[in-house]
Amino acid sequence: MLPKSFILSGLVSLMCVGSLQAAEKVSSEGTDPTELSTKAWVALKAGEHEQVSELTTQCFKEFGDEAVRQQKESGEEISKENASSFPELNSVGTCLFILAESLSQQGNAEKSQAILKKLINDFPECHCANKQGYYWKPALAAEKRLAEATKKSG
Repeated sequence: MLPKSFILSGLVSLMCVGSLQAAEKVSSEGTDPTELSTKAWVALKAGEHEQVSELTTQCFKEFGDEAVRQQKESGEEISKENASSFPELNSVGTCLFILAESLSQQGNAEKSQAILKKLINDFPECHCANKQGYYWKPALAAEKRLAEATKKSG
């Protein structure tokens, strides 16, 4: 098992490189946070892993600080009734989930699991709406994925 500091430094490096790539390739003028997470889902389904990384990095760059603020200062339980009031939190958390899925599909289980843990620890209250408008919590799905991974490796 890799030391926690090694994994975290790797994630920071990944995000820095991704930030440079995203700045060059993805226009951010007037971007809506939900637009980024929607585009990231589309890229994931198309197997465009580089684009997933770029969109996720852009989402963090533009909306990460606000997402952290919303998570810490919401002052209320975030539920399906009020989830739409937290678009930055929802988009950043959803993008983390999408990035973890992308990494998993590429065979990078360690990075995927590290991203899932970040989602659970930093953005547990984010919500994601599916096509039918039903909200689900990516952090709960992440916990399930980590539990499944632990069973497979154990």
